[in-house]
Amino acid sequence: MANSDPERQAREQIAKTEEAEARDRATGMASLFDLRMVIGGLLALYGLTLTVMGVFASDDAKAKAAGINISLWAGLVILAGGAIFLAWAALRPLRAEDLQDTDPDHPKAE
Repeated sequence: MANSDPERQAREQIAKTEEAEARDRATGMASLFDLRMVIGGLLALYGLTLTVMGVFASDDAKAKAAGINISLWAGLVILAGGAIFLAWAALRPLRAEDLQDTDPDHPKAE
């Protein structure tokens, strides 16, 4: 009988741990596939590439665009757009409660 009390405590601890892991998995998966992160990352990558190309642009490339370094300016704008998407995803992360269907007429697939 003395063994049943530690076993019961161990089972309760395991159950609590499993619940916490399930809760963490649900919120982690929601933020893992957040489209804002993908869009922001791609925009930041393309913007950084264009900005670097604009910094090292030749005088011939600037002359073709009436003296304006289009690659530099476009890269900075795209980089700013990517930063906005990444900041949006970081400041307002998705939660599992936000992903639940709130339409009562829509049948749930279980």
